[in-house]
Amino acid sequence: MEGITQFINDWDSIGFFPMAPQDEYINEIKKINEFICSNYSLQVHTLAQEINKIFAETFGTDVYDEDLEQCAIIAKKILMVEM
Repeated sequence: MEGITQFINDWDSIGFFPMAPQDEYINEIKKINEFICSNYSLQVHTLAQEINKIFAETFGTDVYDEDLEQCAIIAKKILMVEM
């Protein structure tokens, strides 16, 4: 889960840092980790959709405005480390 934490914090899609604590995205990171652990042979596109969904549901689309392309970049990085 450390790799996921690093990538999500570096991405900082909401723009919380440097003001927020380092565990600001911990709930989203846990959800992403659970999704990865429960899905074998995970594809980048599938993980990107899930990351996008998690952030949109948590923060709302008025705050979270990333697109699937950005999520795919993060998903690819995560899968390279986690798989």
